[in-house]
Amino acid sequence: MIVAELCKQAGVALNGRPCRVFVAPFDVRLPKSTEVDDNVETVVQPDVLIVSDLQKVDARGMRGAPDWLAEVLSPSTASYDQTIKLLAYERAGVPEVWLIHPTDRTLRIYRLEGGQYGPATVLNLKGQTALTAVPGVTIDWDEVMAFTPP
Repeated sequence: MIVAELCKQAGVALNGRPCRVFVAPFDVRLPKSTEVDDNVETVVQPDVLIVSDLQKVDARGMRGAPDWLAEVLSPSTASYDQTIKLLAYERAGVPEVWLIHPTDRTLRIYRLEGGQYGPATVLNLKGQTALTAVPGVTIDWDEVMAFTPP
């Protein structure tokens, strides 16, 4: 439900703009350098992502860093998402990563500064939060969480 609502809100905000919202399963290939696609070792599937450079998108998903992405943490994926995937996103240059904790009802926002993520900005999942990396997109958490059990 959270992923669907994030996708809906971002899609409405981007209507008419040359950006697209994608949801998992959608492969994001994160090359370490200029290696050919068959040699890319890091392939991830963020829950929701926005891409403004549509030349990165192809029949296999996309190659390179999206402009923004969100991971909705679950007990089975939280550790992996917060460590391995977050480091891969930092290395690949993803400008803004949101880690959503539905049970804690918190959001951790990581923004790339000087090639690294600084300390996360931690917010409660209420009110509205604007994406920094994609201007004009704001998420209304009251709508997102409306159908999520407390």
